[in-house]
Amino acid sequence: MYKHIWRNLVFTLGLSALAPVMAQAAPAGIQLRTQQSYTVKPGDTLWGIAGHFLVHPWQWPQIWHKNPYIQNPNLIYPGDRIVIHYGANGEPELGLASSFSENGSNFVELRPQMSKEAVPSVSTGEVMPFLGTPGVIDSKKLFAQLPYLAAAAKQRPTYVTGDTLYTVGLEKAPVGSRYQVVTLGPELFQAKTHRSLGYALEDLGQVTVTQSGHHAAVQITKLRKEIDLGARLVPVVTTAIPHYFPSAPLHAVAGHIIGQLDGNPALTVGQVVIIDQGARDDLKPGNILQIQRSGVTTNAVTGKAFTLPDQTIGDIMVFRVFPSVSYAVITMASRSIRLGDAIHSPASADGTVQK
Repeated sequence: MYKHIWRNLVFTLGLSALAPVMAQAAPAGIQLRTQQSYTVKPGDTLWGIAGHFLVHPWQWPQIWHKNPYIQNPNLIYPGDRIVIHYGANGEPELGLASSFSENGSNFVELRPQMSKEAVPSVSTGEVMPFLGTPGVIDSKKLFAQLPYLAAAAKQRPTYVTGDTLYTVGLEKAPVGSRYQVVTLGPELFQAKTHRSLGYALEDLGQVTVTQSGHHAAVQITKLRKEIDLGARLVPVVTTAIPHYFPSAPLHAVAGHIIGQLDGNPALTVGQVVIIDQGARDDLKPGNILQIQRSGVTTNAVTGKAFTLPDQTIGDIMVFRVFPSVSYAVITMASRSIRLGDAIHSPASADGTVQK
């Protein structure tokens, strides 16, 4: 879910095609900003770049043009110049402007080579710490089936970096393989039905297999919290910088924010939340959802409760998906976000829900 192969991205029309831009109109549902070109800079994100051109950045895939003549058309680099172009049908396309041949064959020689690092989806500092965490497990039964730390040559209340422990369940693990040490964290519930969605796994540290066999020996190499015998083991997840365009979910989604990961009760832009929608709801990394909140006040005439219409107060981008829940980063917020706030598929410019 989390590994992405970086690809080149190119737009086949040159800057000369920009002349009729201002006279054209975007298709229904897409709101364009006035900016017509942008040169990508180090530190940019796909979300930020999309926001230069679109009122709703999640509409990016609807107007992004991929060059069919190159092998891997999904990378944007610092130094690339992105332009908006209107084709013969009058509909806008976003892509790279460059003086290359029509078939794109000499693209590699002409493209700026300012950096070998492609532009990530969102700030890597915000999401990378959570891409390698143990994540979520569906049930206590599955948790009990995980390999575990069973014994130590010297019994201690807790164990520290450098200590050697012996395991059950790693009989086939080769020497050098790495595992995260985990314990069962809080249970997660669907907001409306209170159905259990699984348990967050709490990361205690890492161990490396030093001796294979029936009771493989492991050495503690990283310590985040106290490690004791009985703690469970899951393979270390190898993470890559996320690279996916912001997009609307495939189907209409409605759920709630049910948790957060960094311990800060005031949720705002850049913080990571847990939502009660996941792969079973067809969510994918890169999907954008809007945060909505309904308010209740008092009817001035009757004195009874008066429910206000839902208000959109922010956006989140999904970056890690589990069967029933997902991790998402807050990309926009007009006010403080709370646990329990509703999340929905984004609405199009005409007010309809994106499906």
